[in-house]
Amino acid sequence: MTVPRTPVTISHGMERGILILFMAAAGVVGLAVLLPPLRRLGALIGGETTLSMLTRADLPHSGSTETGASIAAATYESAWVTATGLSDAARWMIGLGIALGALTAAVTVGAIVYFLFLLMWKRPFHRSLIVATQIAGAALLIGSLLAGGLGGLGRMMAADELNPVANDVFVVGFSFEPGVLLAGIAVLALSLVFSYGTKLKRDTEGLV
Repeated sequence: MTVPRTPVTISHGMERGILILFMAAAGVVGLAVLLPPLRRLGALIGGETTLSMLTRADLPHSGSTETGASIAAATYESAWVTATGLSDAARWMIGLGIALGALTAAVTVGAIVYFLFLLMWKRPFHRSLIVATQIAGAALLIGSLLAGGLGGLGRMMAADELNPVANDVFVVGFSFEPGVLLAGIAVLALSLVFSYGTKLKRDTEGLV
């Protein structure tokens, strides 16, 4: 004998509360992401440049331990540096990279909050959401490229200027994370889904 299962229903108030919680969480995460670059920009305006730089400095180590574990070779990969007296060109490049990265993050978080707002408004396929996701996707693609390129150029200039006082431990180069580009492509693809959903909703309006 089987007992029929009663479907679990979520009240409208609970649904709104969950969405508001998600919006608040997205806002908090957005602030947590934006505060570090804003602090770095403030320090940059004050004359101190804080940045992560590639390095090839050796990690101090001994040959072996009593347990038999040993290190054959070890080097640091990056180092956080607070520098003063960098050239204006290097500081401008680094500052533009930081600012563009912060703007990209702000646009992305704004698109997420707007999507949650439309869900609460019960209009997940509103036409404006297509524009919002297209802007967020383009920001992730273009913004991350510009931020990485300009900031990377500034790091290369800073490494060249600081190497004479750091025994040439800094690499005149920079690293770039391609995952952001994939996220931008995914968001742009999501905008196509929203576009199709909006068209489907418009075509089925009035049908029973």
